[in-house]
Amino acid sequence: MMDVDMSGDSKTTDQTTFRTTISKQQFYYFAITMVTDVETSVEPQQYYDYIMVVLRQWLGVVGAGMSVDILDLKYPRAIIRVPFDRYKAAWQAMTVTPFKQLDGTSAHFQVLRGSAFAMGVVSSSRD
Repeated sequence: MMDVDMSGDSKTTDQTTFRTTISKQQFYYFAITMVTDVETSVEPQQYYDYIMVVLRQWLGVVGAGMSVDILDLKYPRAIIRVPFDRYKAAWQAMTVTPFKQLDGTSAHFQVLRGSAFAMGVVSSSRD
């Protein structure tokens, strides 16, 4: 918004004031995929549990308490949302932490895209 002083006094110069509002981002969004050794299918709750296992393994109690939302799941890909102030830690955990599935096979997550805006991960011009 721009405020302009229009006092009409010819001796004073016009004064322009700019106000900028910078809001802190609340969430960070990731497009991730689950990579496994063998073809398998995973229920949505199980997928979420695997994400929490990875966060707990890498970040301990902080990761276990992190708020994670799965916004879209088309196995093996998902769009997730994490708190903005913890997104770097979540990204690290997703990138480097392997885990075992319930059937004993190895798996890990791969971050495909990350963005402070949901549209940044929903679509890509490179796909």
